[in-house]
Amino acid sequence: MTDLRALLDAGLPPGVYRRRSDLPADEVQRTVVKEGWNFVLLDTTQVHDKAGFLDVCATAFDLPRWFGRNWDALADSLSDRSTGEPEVVLWDGWRELLDHDHETVDVALQIFAEDANESGQLRVFLREADDVPDLVSAVPVV
Repeated sequence: MTDLRALLDAGLPPGVYRRRSDLPADEVQRTVVKEGWNFVLLDTTQVHDKAGFLDVCATAFDLPRWFGRNWDALADSLSDRSTGEPEVVLWDGWRELLDHDHETVDVALQIFAEDANESGQLRVFLREADDVPDLVSAVPVV
């Protein structure tokens, strides 16, 4: 996990990244928190559609009860929760969701990228295994 620590220490710019790693989420969280960053685990391994994705986001990001469960509400809520503190989001299960609902993943990636650019705090890691083919070419691999 020292490679992640090195990335964080080096000032990894805000954005969305594919991350090849089989480390358990709790180990990633320990590393991120030890470096002084906030951590969010977004686990969509059992999600197959937009509604399920937005439900997982509501819980993972601790969004308010009045969260409207639509794309505009997600974008607004992520922006509203911005503290200026650096944050790492580990997205497990994005490939599974992609298999069921490509549009949801595409829109979610756009929203995360916009929030990363606007807030300057968000680094989203799309977890994948080393043997998975490259399907998201617009997202850097780190």
